[in-house]
Amino acid sequence: MHVVLLRAALAFYSVGLVHSVVSVLSRKYTLFRASLYAVVVGFICQALSIIVRANELNYMPLTQRYEAFSFFAVLGAMGYLIAYSRYRIATLSIFVFPLIFILTFLANVAYDPSSSIPPVIQSNWIYVHTPLIFLGYAALFICFAGSAMYLIQERELKSKSHSLFYYRLPSLEICDDLSYRSLAIGFPLITLGILSGALWAQSAWGTLWGGDLKILLSVFTWLIYLLLIHYRFIAGWRGKRAAYLAIAGFVSVLVSFLGANYFGGLHSFTQ
Repeated sequence: MHVVLLRAALAFYSVGLVHSVVSVLSRKYTLFRASLYAVVVGFICQALSIIVRANELNYMPLTQRYEAFSFFAVLGAMGYLIAYSRYRIATLSIFVFPLIFILTFLANVAYDPSSSIPPVIQSNWIYVHTPLIFLGYAALFICFAGSAMYLIQERELKSKSHSLFYYRLPSLEICDDLSYRSLAIGFPLITLGILSGALWAQSAWGTLWGGDLKILLSVFTWLIYLLLIHYRFIAGWRGKRAAYLAIAGFVSVLVSFLGANYFGGLHSFTQ
């Protein structure tokens, strides 16, 4: 049943993605409403898929690669819906929906019917560490989208001939505020996630690192966002420089996430 729901989520996300692109290009809000409804239904289907899978396992469904993809996607969709309810930025969808669709597509492609759970991760730490990390990733995903919109709009304002994005993007102040608020949520979450992960690793493997590339990449990602936090709060960075650093941070998030799924190490249980 959870597989059917996951496939249904992919179908609704594909509808949402297509309608969002068409609605932004044509500036027809009726099409965007269809896109929004499709993503809401897709989010519900995917959330139910995770709940059904958790009920089957009697455990948090994050022990398979496809489960990690699906969990990231559903939290990304949730982050988008929360951001949209606050800012009402229709254009945000074309920066967010592609990754949500791709993650859900990969979850379907990488589906593994196995229900075995490695003994080493049968710990209550999974209910603390993993949700914190993925919630932080979702918030930083929205931070990335806001930063990308800022850079595009900033370039449009400086250009003598405006392209189609100029009239479809929010003001620089709104883009910067979206990035700032998302960063303020995401950074504490990944900080707590890394700390809880270190405690879990120490209790499970007797080491905080053990040569795991995923952990090294996560710390590197955290340092990028720490630098961004420092420059925003201490040096008063806003706008273009902060946006570039936020984008670099999320690229590192994606590399770190893939590190858990493809590069092996102590996190290779997700395979």
